[in-house]
Amino acid sequence: MISSAYCRFKILFLLAPFFLFSQQKTEDLVQWKTIQQADSLQQAGDKRLLYVDVYTDWCGPCKMMDKDTFRNQKVADYLNENFIPVKFNAETKETVAFKGRIHKYIDSGRSGINALSFFLLNGSVRYPSGALVDTYGNTIIVIAGYFEPQTFLPGIAEVKEQVQKFLNARENQP
Repeated sequence: MISSAYCRFKILFLLAPFFLFSQQKTEDLVQWKTIQQADSLQQAGDKRLLYVDVYTDWCGPCKMMDKDTFRNQKVADYLNENFIPVKFNAETKETVAFKGRIHKYIDSGRSGINALSFFLLNGSVRYPSGALVDTYGNTIIVIAGYFEPQTFLPGIAEVKEQVQKFLNARENQP
């Protein structure tokens, strides 16, 4: 006969991962905005580019970016200071308004995509992807793939510097 102590141990053993992982949710260091909040900030005069993290719930490398890269204090500080950081789930079924355009969910059988994802990623849909978007809603560059913090930070800083030169030149045209 199985003892009640053994049964309690077995139940606790089976439930332990649930309790451990449910307690591990830590607060984001990056001050993520919704696409609508970011749009409003730019309309109110914030000239920073958007850094839009386009992800899906099922994407393993997306989760690794959240866990490893975006929880790095230096990466978070850089994104918060130099961009308006945005999280956007590519498969959201909600209709999304951005820069005066309406973007709807497109069902394609077992899955689908929100049209804004396709627009932000210039039609090259890969996850994870970071899109740098100007105040007009134009995607300037897409950075696709997983990057560890020590690679991401100098890379994004260099990209921002080059993009800023381009934008400054564009603004100074007659």
